[in-house]
Amino acid sequence: MDVIIRTIVKGLFPFIILIGLFIIFHGHLTPGGSFPGGTIVASGFALVAVVFGIKRAERLVSEETAHIMEGIVAMILVVLLLYESFIREYVVPSEEMFGFFSAPEILSLNVAGGLMVMCALILIVFLMIKE
Repeated sequence: MDVIIRTIVKGLFPFIILIGLFIIFHGHLTPGGSFPGGTIVASGFALVAVVFGIKRAERLVSEETAHIMEGIVAMILVVLLLYESFIREYVVPSEEMFGFFSAPEILSLNVAGGLMVMCALILIVFLMIKE
């Protein structure tokens, strides 16, 4: 790739990751959340993989790391969903009007979902580039 493209990608990559993480962490209060944020973060890694090559992108996040992280996040997501479905009504009373009890749980579900989407799309991009 050209020097201009490499320089632009070097400057844009941190901002792409930052915007994606902002959408993930702010998605419980505004439209957006786990899927768009995870997609934006993964597109930043895809941009690095296309411009600089797969070896440089794997120095940032290796394929094995993405697999392990996806498995851990999947287990966390299952635990959170089981907690939300069965345990939370006994722990936190939900009869209060206009209560804001669901914000931490929705935030944690957004973060777990965003990391899951990010890892899955990074693995898909790496596999497509390697082929």
